[in-house]
Amino acid sequence: MSIAAAPQAPARGPERATETTQTRLTAVPAPLPSPMAPRLPFVVLVSMLLVGGVVGLLVFNTSMQQSAFQEARLQEQATTLAAREQALDGELKKMENPHKIAAKAKELGMVVPQNAAMLRVPEAKVEGEPAPADRSATPPLHPKVGKPYSVLLAEKKAAEAAAAKKKAAEDAKKKAEEKAADEEQRTSTDEAR
Repeated sequence: MSIAAAPQAPARGPERATETTQTRLTAVPAPLPSPMAPRLPFVVLVSMLLVGGVVGLLVFNTSMQQSAFQEARLQEQATTLAAREQALDGELKKMENPHKIAAKAKELGMVVPQNAAMLRVPEAKVEGEPAPADRSATPPLHPKVGKPYSVLLAEKKAAEAAAAKKKAAEDAKKKAEEKAADEEQRTSTDEAR
């Protein structure tokens, strides 16, 4: 029988120390900052951009609404002024009417001259014989015109038709009152029995 040699236990002396020193020691890196630390400035920047965008949109929307209100107010004012301009234009046309001007001149005592004289300024000469004006030369402005016979006849027929209609309405009212009085009398006699 052979006896096998037992494994040798490692020596506890200087030999072991050399073995462990042969392995190289490396420096452990510093612990990394938390994962939120580098993201924090980015999150703050994005949040500020979002808030700034929302505030910008609100300011823009408000200014657009104010502009729309101002535009509506100015449009209404323009419409009012256009209507006033048309009214004043109509009044001006009425005032420019030759009949109105002639009537106003007559009210002021102006008359048409019989003999008009013309003054030529460049030659400093008077053409024609000036004469004072009087009312006899001024024609009537609005001569009265009688109504045609057909118009007079139509007005007469319309008046007769209106009178007949009024009389028929009065007769119908009287008959209704008489009928109501008869009904009252019958009901009072029926109640008395």
